[in-house]
Order: sequence, then structure tokens, then C-alpha cells
Amino acid sequence: MSAHRPLDSGPPQAHGSISEDTVRALLAAQHPDLADLPLGERFDGWDMAVFRLGEDYSVRLPRVEAAVGPLETETRLLAELGPGWDFPHPQVVRAGEPGEGYPWPWRIVNWMPGDTTDLLPLPADAGAALGRAIADLHQVAPGDAPYNPEQSLPLAERQADYDYSLGRLADARGPFGETLRLDVVERIWAEALEAPDPGEAVWSHADLHGSNVLAIGGVFAGIIDWGKMAACDRAVDLGFLYTVLPRDGVITAINTYVEITSVDDPGLEARLHGVALTKALLWATLDRPVNVGMAWRALAELGASTPA
Repeated sequence: MSAHRPLDSGPPQAHGSISEDTVRALLAAQHPDLADLPLGERFDGWDMAVFRLGEDYSVRLPRVEAAVGPLETETRLLAELGPGWDFPHPQVVRAGEPGEGYPWPWRIVNWMPGDTTDLLPLPADAGAALGRAIADLHQVAPGDAPYNPEQSLPLAERQADYDYSLGRLADARGPFGETLRLDVVERIWAEALEAPDPGEAVWSHADLHGSNVLAIGGVFAGIIDWGKMAACDRAVDLGFLYTVLPRDGVITAINTYVEITSVDDPGLEARLHGVALTKALLWATLDRPVNVGMAWRALAELGASTPA
């Protein structure tokens, strides 16, 4: 087995101070006008712990010190770029400072209604709305835009993660007994590596999987968690859609995106399949059921797995 350890190897342990009592104490000390609002149950994502606050807000606290930078990136870029987006996204409404035993900055954002699409993906007919949203987001990024070490890199630099994942999954089965179609996996990856390079890098969400895409009644309802936003290949956000939509929906999203942006990128489809494949393979190795479920669903939509 390869000694390579990928960056995306599972959520780290959260700081022990994070609790309902801590959040209430922080609110009382720093935002007393909101301190009496009901506090919902805690949700732990990869980087942030989130508590709903009343009907209109949520509290976001970095779980680990490494998430402080993404929180600051999210705060700055939502303020700078968010007003130009024509799709639902959160807005930072209050800032919090360390205190009450909690060591890092934190934020209050407006509550985004909807259900995440990690457990129940959107239907194919939602593809057009997602294609429009990504086209809206993908403006050419300046040279000083953030670099995401997992997603801003060229496809060839994902080879170590690809090799690591296949080494772990050689005899693996998915949640419903699925197995990899190694011939298809190898073909998708070879075609991605051979595809023409992208042109300019664009502003990208860079983490556009089902846990960060919302739905209401099967309709696209917004995108959350912007801390990993960076300059990336267009293929990154589009490739993540295999965790959100069935294949027909992804195709619709891509067609809508290309029609709106008029982008001339002959390698786009092969590269986005490579992004989707490497992310799915890596997530299939994790000890986190929601990610494993999204991974095998994406592999099925890529045609890279065989049902039991």
C-alpha cells in the first residue's frame, strides 16, 4: 500500500471548547441582542461547527485552527463577490472574536433554508439551474486569488491520490455491494490526463459537493460553505456535480454552462470526469458514511462501478 497520505483524509477532531454553552456565552458577551434567540442542535462539517440561531441566523465556528483562514476567506469573498451572484448564498452578518474558552474568530451568517443533497441528490431537471449558478460564479480570477491545495492543482498532480485510492479500493465494495470497474476507471483517468489544458483559472467554490448544495422540494435552493473558494480550472466545480446530480443532470448543467459562458474548452468534459473520479475514489476510502455514499453514487453515474 502506498505511504502517500492525501490532504482530504477525513475531518479532524474539533476543539473541545465548542459546545452549546460556549456559543451562548459568546453571544451574551459579544452580541447580546441575539443571545436570547433559540439555539439549534450542533452540526459538524469538515471545517466548521454550525448551530442554527433563531429563525434567521446560524453560528459558524472553526473546528480546528486550520479552518480560521478559510473562515476569513469566506467572509472577505462573500462580501466582495457575493453581491454579483444571482443564486442563493449566505451572507456574513456579524463577526465574533475569541473568548469564553474558544480560541478563534467566528461568524454569524443568515440561515439558508433547504436540505443538503448529500443523502438525497437533486433530480436531473435541476441541472440547468446549477449550470447557470456555476456560470455566474466562474468569472476570471485575478493572479492574487487564493490557491486551494486540493483543487487548484493540475490534474497530473492528483496522480498520487489516484494511486493511493486504488490501492485501498482494489477489493472494496460500496455500501450496496458495488465494485469498481477498473477498466472504466483507468480509461476515465487516462482521458483526463490526455485532455487539453484549461485556459484561465476562474473563481470557484472548490468544494461543490452534495453537503454544500441545498434543495427545497427537489429544486436547487443555494450553495453554502465558501471557505475553500479559490482560483481553479472550470472542471473542478463541474466535476463535483456528480455528487449532486444524476449523469443526465450533470450533462444538462454542462450544456447550460457552456451555452451561457460560450467557453471554448475542448478538454473540459474529460477533465471534469477526472476531477469527479479522483474525488469519488478518495472519498470511498474514508470512514465517513455520508462521503462514502456520495463517492459510490458518483462512481455509478460515471459508469465506473458495477452493482452487486
